[in-house]
Amino acid sequence: MSRKVVGVIVIAFWVLGLALLYKRNGTHSPQQTLAEAGMRVSPDTYYYTLQQSGAQVGAASSSVDTTKQRIVAVDFIRGAIPMGTKVIRLEARSEARFTRGMHLRDFVIRAIGDLTPFTLRGVMQEGEDKTLRITTLDGRARPITHEVVPQQPVFVPTIAPLPLMLKGEPKIGDSIAVAVYNPLSRSVDQVTLHIQSDSLFLVPDSAAFDSTSGRWVKAHQSSIRGWKIGNVPPALTMWVDVSGRVLAAEEPGGIMVSRTTFELSFANWKIDHAAEFAGSRAQMKTAPAMDPRRKVAVQARR
Repeated sequence: MSRKVVGVIVIAFWVLGLALLYKRNGTHSPQQTLAEAGMRVSPDTYYYTLQQSGAQVGAASSSVDTTKQRIVAVDFIRGAIPMGTKVIRLEARSEARFTRGMHLRDFVIRAIGDLTPFTLRGVMQEGEDKTLRITTLDGRARPITHEVVPQQPVFVPTIAPLPLMLKGEPKIGDSIAVAVYNPLSRSVDQVTLHIQSDSLFLVPDSAAFDSTSGRWVKAHQSSIRGWKIGNVPPALTMWVDVSGRVLAAEEPGGIMVSRTTFELSFANWKIDHAAEFAGSRAQMKTAPAMDPRRKVAVQARR
């Protein structure tokens, strides 16, 4: 056998090996894609202001904690939302637990305020058909339970973009099929999230207290690249960073959510609504298991 033939055979095997490697890496199953994305999730907490017509109407926080076995996502919102001629005051806290492979285990959503207080509990039942059992409690009637068999992995809205952004280097046109639990309609929506465009955002990263106005003001800001995510229910316009965490969002009612610092969100809200904050604190003492500020308070002390 001549050297030329041996060389051709070696090159042919080399090309075949590269093709097999490319095929293996390019045809991951949805479970493998989720598992790899889950290992890239990193813990962090972000704070947001809620604005309507240029005025702050609330504050929010979103945190993700990780262990070797779990991912825990906690969201909290406090606001006074104008609705027609009325202002609806509310506080809500959501906690969702996932495996490191980003499979939902359970979630709890609690809300109090001017509306009827309610609690939503969701538990993913193990079995051949994974069933999500959702129980609604509002304190006035017997608990209502219904079951859903989602066709895709289930997420809460704030972290639904994580598997899309963490499955690889994000590119415009990338997409992923997921199921999103919508606490407003109390339904599980099957959606395909996709990256529509990208842009740069100036996000406050520090604040200073202004003794003249008696409020916190922006001290410095950073430039962060964001990606616009399409098909996020309920008709939200959502921008996320490279890790899939929310940078900004806007809902059809005109409420805008923007990432900022703790001082510019919760501290200023407390200053502007000192009396309401004191009343809310007294109310929360009567229901210690439903303290939605616990996570924010811990992060603030850090």
